[in-house]
Amino acid sequence: MSNPFSPRQTRRSRFLKVSEYTSAAVSVIGVVVSAVTQQAIYATAPLSLSLCLNLVNRRRFEQQTEQRLNGTIAQLDQQLRALPIPSEADLSQRFAQLQAQLTVTTDQTEVRSQLAQLIEQLTTFRQQQDAATAALTELQAQISQLDAQFASMQQRQNDAVDQAGLAAQISQVREQVREQVLQEIETVRQQIEIVHQQIQAVSNSDSAATLQANLSRLEEQILQLQVQLRTIEARQTIEPPPAIETQTGTELEPRPETEIVPQPPDILSDEANDLDVLALNLGIDFGTSFTKVCFRNLANDRSEIVTFSDEVTHLAEALLPTTIAILPDGTLVAGLTASEWQHHQSPDQTIVEFIKMRLAAFDLPQSSGSWQLEKIPGVSQAEAIEDLCAYYLSRVIVRAQAWIRRNKPELLVNQKIQWSANVGVPVEYCDSKAIDRFRKVLSLAWLLSNEPQTEALTVQNLHDQLKPLRSTLQQAAIDCHAVPEIAAEIWSLINSREADTGFYVLFDIGDGTLDGCSFRYWNDEGEKKVDFYSGKVNPLGVTAFSQVLAKELGVAEHDIKLTICGDSTRYVDRAKTSTARNQIQTLVATVVYQGTQKYREHGFKVVQHTSNKPLDVRIAGGGGQTSFYQEAICSTHQARQHNDYGIPTYQPGSLPIPKDLETNGIDQREFHRFAVAYGLSIPPGEQPDVRLPSEMEPIQPTSSMQKDPLGKPPSYEEMRGS
Repeated sequence: MSNPFSPRQTRRSRFLKVSEYTSAAVSVIGVVVSAVTQQAIYATAPLSLSLCLNLVNRRRFEQQTEQRLNGTIAQLDQQLRALPIPSEADLSQRFAQLQAQLTVTTDQTEVRSQLAQLIEQLTTFRQQQDAATAALTELQAQISQLDAQFASMQQRQNDAVDQAGLAAQISQVREQVREQVLQEIETVRQQIEIVHQQIQAVSNSDSAATLQANLSRLEEQILQLQVQLRTIEARQTIEPPPAIETQTGTELEPRPETEIVPQPPDILSDEANDLDVLALNLGIDFGTSFTKVCFRNLANDRSEIVTFSDEVTHLAEALLPTTIAILPDGTLVAGLTASEWQHHQSPDQTIVEFIKMRLAAFDLPQSSGSWQLEKIPGVSQAEAIEDLCAYYLSRVIVRAQAWIRRNKPELLVNQKIQWSANVGVPVEYCDSKAIDRFRKVLSLAWLLSNEPQTEALTVQNLHDQLKPLRSTLQQAAIDCHAVPEIAAEIWSLINSREADTGFYVLFDIGDGTLDGCSFRYWNDEGEKKVDFYSGKVNPLGVTAFSQVLAKELGVAEHDIKLTICGDSTRYVDRAKTSTARNQIQTLVATVVYQGTQKYREHGFKVVQHTSNKPLDVRIAGGGGQTSFYQEAICSTHQARQHNDYGIPTYQPGSLPIPKDLETNGIDQREFHRFAVAYGLSIPPGEQPDVRLPSEMEPIQPTSSMQKDPLGKPPSYEEMRGS
């Protein structure tokens, strides 16, 4: 680039600089002379000249700087124009190449990490297979002991029984058990070898797409191997033959086939009849979105949360999603934790949700419309839904029992386990045939959990396997019960010292549903009793409500859920004035109003007119901890003008944590999620007597009863805002 400044300009610039320096020196001399002569002119004249020269030099410096910048910019512009400009297609192609390289690298890293976990699991399965082989050796030793016992019995009972026939029966049973166990072990060994070969083939593959495609299939096969190994472990020993009557003339009568009932594996594995009986009761909170389990040891009257985790306890692992997946080949998958479900996500599989409400909807058709349950081909009939629910609950039972065996071995030493189970039913459904259907499904699940599974279950072979089990339900003595969920939930309240007898209202906010009930807790000569006056359940839980409100407001469901859970305030004002929130208050108002009405009909006063005693309202469930639901419930009193109908102000509270519950690492502040499962873990005989709304006939007040000074309020349909 050429020099923008000419020689003349350069000389002029130097002249101005020299003049400025000279004037500055003269100014200094002028100041000294002015001080000596007392004449200011000697100082002011040089200073003025120096200032003028400084201003001229500054202006020229700015011009020179601006000229240099303009020249530099012009040169850069020429260089940029000379550079080649890539086309849009070239840029897109280069970006696609970089993205593909990044995706392949990421997929291979994640897939190979999952593959390493699968290989580790396979090693564990091989160890279990070796244990099963060792169990077979032990079984053979036990059979030898049986032979010795039989030889001894032959000598003592020559006149009592047909020795040859009994020997043939024992020999036949022995051979059958041996052959069956050998076949099962060989089948598992072959399947493990197949899985090992597939893993080796996948390990040698360099394609991330191939790795990802095979992972799902391998995990499903491993899950099936787990089920089969548990079955073999449960049947690795057999019961000794029943004691033979020694008195002469007594005949051995075979047990009728109708009395042969499948028993839990722990009972089948007992080697002696004189072992102590350990009664364990499973409380299964069959939730709309998540299932929770507690078990109770009846020997020490303590309950524990089943966390389904053998190491570090995580809340998410203790909540089993109430979901069934139907794979493209028809295989059913259920009973997995949230993290396990992440490895079974596939766009080709069919997800069946809300199976609990699908089951209840057959007996309450008036409520099915509000759920808008999606129709699923082949599994919409009542028996098909029963089969799916039984399958899901059987997986929950198997996992819960296996967790107890692994993590509570001290309970099982020299003990013969006597299992029982309770499942929860919404209180609104307990006055319908739904409670019988839930009890039947739990019983089917119990029998299915004790059936050996030699193949993956599909919708069709599940129906075929459950069909003979259905025919045994009438003869089988199965200790399974269906219990009102909220009746179980209030046990923690009744079991605490802070609960006084009287009238209560309880709301349970889950992920899918909002349940409400009103009840009276009273004491009849030391016997605790509960009278339910009203019950209501609607799909207004956190997730279900978020879906409805998001559709109403026309916004993203994720943003609504953040607002409901208190993580955002963006849509709080719109949510408070929404139709969806009004549905919550309608349910709350209905439960409270109907409950107080029936309470009055039975001759009791909700509250003295001048006592100002608030209405005890308990809020439970995961959603019950959010300020949104608490505000919606408490503001119902004013919004529906309950004060005009003799209903006192609500006093909200939570459920107390029972002292006889072991949380097994779960934070006690999360008890509200397990309150139902805790109550269900308590056997029906130890729970308070419960009367349902249909059993509560109106009782007219007697002369000894003090009438409510407020009188009978108008019907609820006349209330404003309903």
